[in-house]
Amino acid sequence: MSTIGRRTKVKEFLHLVDIEAFITNYRPNFMYLSGFTGSTAFLIITGDKDYIVVDGRYILRAKNEVDDDIQIVDTLDKSSLIKKTRDLLKDLGIGTIGIEKNNLRVSDYLFFSEYFDVKPFNYVIESIRSEKDRDEVEKIKKALLISERVLQEAEAKLYEGVGKLSEIELANFIKRRIIELGANGLAFEPIVAFGKNTALPHYTPSDNILKEGDFVIIDMGAVVDQYHSDITRSFCIGKNSEFERLYKIVLEAQIASIESIRAGVPVKNPYIVATKVFEKYGLKDYFTHGLGHGVGLEIHELPSMSAAGFGFLKNNNVLTVEPGIYLPEIGGIRIEDMVIVEDNGVNILTRYPK
Repeated sequence: MSTIGRRTKVKEFLHLVDIEAFITNYRPNFMYLSGFTGSTAFLIITGDKDYIVVDGRYILRAKNEVDDDIQIVDTLDKSSLIKKTRDLLKDLGIGTIGIEKNNLRVSDYLFFSEYFDVKPFNYVIESIRSEKDRDEVEKIKKALLISERVLQEAEAKLYEGVGKLSEIELANFIKRRIIELGANGLAFEPIVAFGKNTALPHYTPSDNILKEGDFVIIDMGAVVDQYHSDITRSFCIGKNSEFERLYKIVLEAQIASIESIRAGVPVKNPYIVATKVFEKYGLKDYFTHGLGHGVGLEIHELPSMSAAGFGFLKNNNVLTVEPGIYLPEIGGIRIEDMVIVEDNGVNILTRYPK
């Protein structure tokens, strides 16, 4: 979908809620709606014309990136962006504006409230962003392919690294290889955990050395053309019967939850499916996070498949499915794949063996 088509959906929202303009200065959102990749801007969408307010650093970039239906308005420096946006809205005769309750700073909200009737809304653009088009999916696939290639190399290093490879060494290797293979950046700092450290879901790698029989979790992602990927695999170096038992349970939960995903299903349902699998084995209390999340211009997007998730899954949602269990005195196991939601199920993007 073109950036014009994306803004058309926002214009439809304007009509439905009877407001004259919608503004965003949240980078993933103004980038999605305009194509502008600079760090700061205010995008103004009205029922007629659309405008992007940028400072002097970004005038040429905006001219090169935004579509012809957006009028570029420039100001001297970023500190005056909000005042320039206010002046433009007043010049346009705008009285009522919609703002992003989940993104706009309180100080900015208070500023605009002095001059306009401000209507806060939650996740308007994020909801539109959650349905990926073909071009977005291709970028995510490229980012995922890089992640899978690096993961393959990282796994190989595990089997020759017993007694000498540290978590931080492997994490640094992953970061370097993601860039060397053509990614624009890291989706997030990779998680590399050995032994009991795997019981910490969002662990920060340390100088802990890999030992025979250790549980291992590697969680990583790459960014290609602004789009993110996310993959997690769990390994065991040597024989460990407890790892094998728990791994089968996590895999069962993942397979069951993936099979429950399709367009129109309540967002929290797949999470409930995974939870019931863990409950069957007496492990429900050790599943301590959501089942998965949307991925795109941000590593965490709508929808959120968790106990607090709201709404329904839609066609072309790109999601992670990542159940895990974490036992403090033993270790943790997480398996994460990326999927695209379809009418009758999912298309699994991740190809890495489980």
